[in-house]
Amino acid sequence: MRAVLTTLRAFVAAGLRPKTPLARGIVLALCVKVCVVVAMRLFLFGGDARVAVDHSVMDDRLTPVAAQDQGN
Repeated sequence: MRAVLTTLRAFVAAGLRPKTPLARGIVLALCVKVCVVVAMRLFLFGGDARVAVDHSVMDDRLTPVAAQDQGN
């Protein structure tokens, strides 16, 4: 367990204080990507855009139309 924590600590330290220009560029690119993903999540999938999922919605979406027509 101690080896895992040491490895994680070293990984986080390398991300927070990159030593080379390439590492700085990689950290910057990853930060930009995280910001883009969070912005997409907020603007594209806001709380009002989510569909309430219940049994009837799942049944309509997962059951093929032909199977529903045969059952009625």
